[in-house]
Amino acid sequence: MNTKDGNKGRSLPDYGNPPVIEVVCGLVFEKLEKFRAPHLGLFWQKIRNDFPTCQHAPTLGFPPDPPEFFGELPLPRVWYINEHDDRLIQLQNDRFFYNWRRIQPDDTYPRYATIIEAFKANLNILEKFFNEESLGSIKPVGCELSYINHIPKGDGWDSLFEINNVFPDLAWHDTDNRFLPVPVHWGWDTQFALPEDRGNLLIKLRHQTRKVDKLPFFNLHIEARGLGGDKSWDSVWKWFDLAHEWIVLGFTDLTNSKVQNKVWKRLDVETA
Repeated sequence: MNTKDGNKGRSLPDYGNPPVIEVVCGLVFEKLEKFRAPHLGLFWQKIRNDFPTCQHAPTLGFPPDPPEFFGELPLPRVWYINEHDDRLIQLQNDRFFYNWRRIQPDDTYPRYATIIEAFKANLNILEKFFNEESLGSIKPVGCELSYINHIPKGDGWDSLFEINNVFPDLAWHDTDNRFLPVPVHWGWDTQFALPEDRGNLLIKLRHQTRKVDKLPFFNLHIEARGLGGDKSWDSVWKWFDLAHEWIVLGFTDLTNSKVQNKVWKRLDVETA
């Protein structure tokens, strides 16, 4: 979760071994009424060299209104996936997302600046495609930026009794006169307002178990959503920088400095 690049004027923490396993950049835009199922395939031809696999996925957002008899059917969301399986584009007629995800344990997090530039580049391809097909222009409605972190047992904690070793704001006080034992699962949700009514920062913490080896881990999902009244492209890119700043500083604020230093190899680097 390094932020040496992509932020201007503020020094942000840099982690040599961050626990992030997925980053999602997303744009919600006004629904394109002329967009049809064949356009999903036509767009794939524009990016197929880099994203050779195509899959359907459930539609995001509110459920569509029931179609009239013999009327228009709802369009699917489509995933376009690269050969290594660590990058994917998600597209439906009112959303565009770009994901990086860690597939192998030794995969290196490519850093925010790389991810946001790839998001911009592929969004430009989409915008050009819409113009070529006379489908209309992209009119931003809202933005999303998510960081998903996995913190396995052994990285600063061994039982839920030690949750405050990783998250100082959370603790289980196991006193002699307690009736309840240490929990076997833990969940925590909270929300913070971004400045200037530009959206919210959502925190979701879950105690889960990995399928591959049954190892317990904390799943920390930090997501920013919003945009604000100004929906210009300049405002969109400023929003992503703001969201990234809040996610990184929020992650640092929520987690224990000892784990940051010993496990995630925190570095203090000044940025210009």
